[in-house]
Amino acid sequence: MRKPLSHVPAVLFLIAFAIFWEYGPGYFKIPDYILPPLSSIVRIYGDPSTLSVYWTNTLVTLHEAVLGLVIGSGLGFLVGVVLTESRVLMNMMYPYIIALQCMPKIAIAPLLLVWFGFGLTSKVVIVSLLCFFPVLVNTISGIRSVSADHYELFYAIRASRLKRLYHLVIPTALPSIFAGLEVAVVVSLLGAIVGEFVGAELGLGVLLLQAQFQMNIPGVFAILGILALLGVVFNITIRLLRRKSLFWIAGEK
Repeated sequence: MRKPLSHVPAVLFLIAFAIFWEYGPGYFKIPDYILPPLSSIVRIYGDPSTLSVYWTNTLVTLHEAVLGLVIGSGLGFLVGVVLTESRVLMNMMYPYIIALQCMPKIAIAPLLLVWFGFGLTSKVVIVSLLCFFPVLVNTISGIRSVSADHYELFYAIRASRLKRLYHLVIPTALPSIFAGLEVAVVVSLLGAIVGEFVGAELGLGVLLLQAQFQMNIPGVFAILGILALLGVVFNITIRLLRRKSLFWIAGEK
């Protein structure tokens, strides 16, 4: 477990950073349209009507990100298990998966909007595509890290393929799978925002574009603050799940 004082340096840095952000722009004569003081951003969160708009759009972006994360990560895990169980499928499909991953998602986002419309589906597809590959690669890497001696032991006791997967392969691969999930949770928000940039009616990406067009720089920073907070919450959630799931590893306690 972490010591009670382990978070003190991070808190002190945050306080120092907040003080610098509040008084630095005035001291260095930085215009508000480049870097507004922190207090002007915090005041936005105190406006009930603005906060209500932010809350509504945050729920939309959160829905897109979570749904795409679950679908993309789940498919990445399943495809990773299937490919490692079949050398033929691995040799046949993996090059095409790499090719798909190499396509910039921002480039194919307009095409996805044509196919799936401006609603939820297109955003979920974009998020799923971004979350799929990190989990797939880490699942394959984790499964390949299983010791040959452990495989021989399971073969010696005549364990079925399902039992070998459940009791040996997947538990051994879990640390790598969670490493992929930590990447996926970050890009899930990125995918949702990219989809909203290309075309949407609601969402934090839409609010961000509106604030930029209106030169509402404090509003831009306020929305970025919400996105940063969501990213931290996502990361903490995955870390807690990792700690609960990998209880047998000393370093995870």
